[in-house]
Amino acid sequence: MLPSLRLGLTLALRATDHGRFRALSAFLVSLIGCALLVVVLSLLDAARPRSLAPGIGATEVFGMILPGIVALAIGLPVLAAAAATGRMSEQDRSRRIARLQLLGMRRRDQVLMGIGESLPPALLGAAGGLVAGALLVPWAGRALLGMSPAPSIAVVSLVVALAVPLCLIAGTAMSARTSGAGTLERARGEVARRPGLWRAVILVVGLSMLILSWSLPGLSNPVLVVLFLGGAGLAALGSILLPALLVRRSADVLVRAGSPVTVVAGRRLQSQPAVLGRVLGALVIGVVVTTAGQGLISVLSATPVYQAGRHYRDVEAVASAFLPDQAAVADLERALEQVGGAREVAVSTDGFVVAPGSAPQEHALRALVSTCDELRILRPGVEGCRDDRAAWIPASRELGLGTPPRGTVELFGTEYEESTGGFGDPVLRIDVSEDDLTRVPIPAWQDTDPAPTLFVPRALVTPEQFSQFGGVSAMITASPRPDLPAELRAQGIDSYIGWTAEDFAPYQATITTIRLLNLVVLAVGLGAFLLGTADLAMGRRAEHARLRLLGTPVGVLRRAHWLEVALPLVVGGGAALAIGHLVAVAFVETGNRGADPGLVTHLGAGSLTGPVLAVAGGAVAIAALTSLGIGAPLRPDHIRRA
Repeated sequence: MLPSLRLGLTLALRATDHGRFRALSAFLVSLIGCALLVVVLSLLDAARPRSLAPGIGATEVFGMILPGIVALAIGLPVLAAAAATGRMSEQDRSRRIARLQLLGMRRRDQVLMGIGESLPPALLGAAGGLVAGALLVPWAGRALLGMSPAPSIAVVSLVVALAVPLCLIAGTAMSARTSGAGTLERARGEVARRPGLWRAVILVVGLSMLILSWSLPGLSNPVLVVLFLGGAGLAALGSILLPALLVRRSADVLVRAGSPVTVVAGRRLQSQPAVLGRVLGALVIGVVVTTAGQGLISVLSATPVYQAGRHYRDVEAVASAFLPDQAAVADLERALEQVGGAREVAVSTDGFVVAPGSAPQEHALRALVSTCDELRILRPGVEGCRDDRAAWIPASRELGLGTPPRGTVELFGTEYEESTGGFGDPVLRIDVSEDDLTRVPIPAWQDTDPAPTLFVPRALVTPEQFSQFGGVSAMITASPRPDLPAELRAQGIDSYIGWTAEDFAPYQATITTIRLLNLVVLAVGLGAFLLGTADLAMGRRAEHARLRLLGTPVGVLRRAHWLEVALPLVVGGGAALAIGHLVAVAFVETGNRGADPGLVTHLGAGSLTGPVLAVAGGAVAIAALTSLGIGAPLRPDHIRRA
């Protein structure tokens, strides 16, 4: 056992440049993958996404499901990168193991040799990743979320920390298994098989399920969940399997094109489609996750609490204040001078509206006493106001409150009198216009009162009558800031607002975490592709030497390499972008079912800008880095191997 393990360790660290590069890659994949998982899970836990739905029974589900999604989103690219690293230099190692098998090495010794080749660097990287992630969590929390979270090394991260070395070992040990070709043929170098069309069938089925999930009306929730989750899973699997098929078909086209550059690139792509498919796997998963994550960001960004928070921070801060009487308005003005940045103040009062001779109830329709200028601040979605008539502001949606009274109505104050057991005598009697005010579409977060409300102009109410209604309300607008009500409360004003800074914080933190997740999975995917491409480039040194000795210009080899790198990225990355975007659209459109019109959102093609730029920039950088040594002077060992 020990000699086989020592042989594997020697092959990894001392025998060849390929072995050392592969060991370094295994170490880095384990280190970076586990560190990123710990950091993102810890930030997600600190952001408290379970409070996205306060007071709803599903809040615990958010706390359980969202970390699992994040763990899978990072874990799958990391595991795919680990598997690709485990299969680095597959053809060379397959020939080596086949030759050892011809010399009499037993299967058990071959497996032990593979374990010794991969396990030490992978375990060191996993342990280092857990430690590095724990150290980075406080810094990342302060930089991204404005808080200092504690490291959360969850069970999932430990599982992935163990799974990464296992994937590396499995990738090594698989080369020891017998394949369709005989051992002697593998010792000489087997020919890659053509990927089958069955790979496309899985993707088509998954995409069809996704389309049905939002296009079929009247689906029950269980069927909807099965269609969406099943379709997303099959689409993700198909996105991993499809690039190898597309790359092979594209390679055939390149070979038939006939130019030296396309022939060299096409023959190379034909020779190792399976390896390229595995190398592309981590990148494809990362692109799918990143693109699909735009759907979740779109849904969160469309919620009223997030839109209100962004408006308060970027456009205009808003606060409401309750004042005991009209005289307290002077106190509010002094407080606004201390706070600074005040723009407009709208003062109003309200009362109950009933038909003549009726007694008001606690849930009766209300009247709003103000001016038209102030109504523009209080109800930005209302038009048609006049200061010489009282008119109903219609309900924004049907609430089952009945038909508002017409003609002459009585207005009562809102202060309940314990002595009489009612709301006292009517403050005034007023005629209501037959023409209602009109509502115009506004963002959902500004729809403060969807019920019918009677607008009563201040010009029709005497100062004495105004004071009889009870307390006074004020709506304040000011320059952008996170929490205007808190600043007013610090000045002794009873201030509040519909959406607080505490409500906004989990949304902002969750969106930030998702964006960090997108960056992480793209980095992992591009890093895995860089490692795989660098491994292929190192394996082609002898081939480059042979072609250069035959008179092939260096420029042809360099352009062929760029084409060889760009084609899989364009094919795989393009397919992943399309699939991820469709998953995101399905998620958004499924969430639109039964939603209020103001909460409906749609995902446009603009959400693809970030992933497209990342894939394009990564492709250029990877092709440039891995082509640096193509024109280097020929070394004697490369000439001998040619």
